Amino acid sequence: MTDIDYAYYIVVLLIGSGIFVLFIDVNTYKKAKMKKEKKYAQILGWANIVVGTVFCVSWWVYQRWLW
Repeated sequence: MTDIDYAYYIVVLLIGSGIFVLFIDVNTYKKAKMKKEKKYAQILGWANIVVGTVFCVSWWVYQRWLW
């Protein structure tokens, strides 16, 4: 029986959008001297990366030991 799994798409989207925010948005706000926006973009970028990583590890643990 095949297992169609969309969890890795979520992980890729979260980590990819976090990296995009960190590399593109933070530099844009830095050049425009927008300190608050730069700070919040950094927080949101790192939050996306952390949530994606935690989701990936927890999904792997679930598949490996709990399923």
